[in-house]
Amino acid sequence: MTKRQIGLVRQPDTGERRQEWGTVSENELRIDRDDAEVIIDALSVDHAGTFNLFYLLRKHYWTAEGAEFDEVADFLADAYKRVRTINDDLAVRIVELGGIPPNTPPTIQDHAEVHLEAEDLYDLRASLEGDLEGYATVVASVREHVGLIEDLGDTGTAERLRNHLNVLENDAHEIERFLEDDTLVREDALE
Repeated sequence: MTKRQIGLVRQPDTGERRQEWGTVSENELRIDRDDAEVIIDALSVDHAGTFNLFYLLRKHYWTAEGAEFDEVADFLADAYKRVRTINDDLAVRIVELGGIPPNTPPTIQDHAEVHLEAEDLYDLRASLEGDLEGYATVVASVREHVGLIEDLGDTGTAERLRNHLNVLENDAHEIERFLEDDTLVREDALE
């Protein structure tokens, strides 16, 4: 397979730019612009992290195999949809606060604390361990940001994050349960 270099980001030839990336405009939530900028920066990290977690979960859904395939694949399909919903909600909140969410591969990767997995295929246990690490990273970030955002007086965003935290923690516990299962073994352990 050959690699072909293509431009990932294009500037539209026509149309008026309404807002420049990295700026914060006034918001209807009555959050001070300086505070909104801090909140947007925090949410951008969580948004980018959940974006990458979504891709990890989806890849592992596509490639899941083994004795517990049905149960694991069903969970991963539901989990990546839940994470995508959280990701979309964070993006919408960033816009409501007067910002622009990271939305291109370069800006997402600049903000993401969750790392993508290499393109190769790995056994299910290794994949789920990587997913659990991704969840742990996002959960720690969201938990930290709840306190920061509450301190800035944005109780609405803090409440949304608390709700997302609940979903993320529940899914992480489900992955822990899969990893505790003795039937989820590496192929080389069977030889």
